[in-house]
Amino acid sequence: MDRKQLLWQMSAEQFAAFDVLLYLDTHPNDRNALQMYDKYLRNHMRYQREYENMAGPLTSDAAAHGSWRWVDDPWPWEREAN
Repeated sequence: MDRKQLLWQMSAEQFAAFDVLLYLDTHPNDRNALQMYDKYLRNHMRYQREYENMAGPLTSDAAAHGSWRWVDDPWPWEREAN
């Protein structure tokens, strides 16, 4: 997958995890929903790791581990990024 696909997939998994989390607010004992939440969260984290290995950190927490590569890439508003 390229960077754009990874970002899209990571966002989709994060959205799904959050959606299930909202459901769990009113159904905290639903074991199937808990398993779904765990699955979506694991997938999100896997895609995030894959993205960060390819393109550098997405969050300040990840950047604290010594990688500041985003300053070498075009910023989102620069023509080369789009």
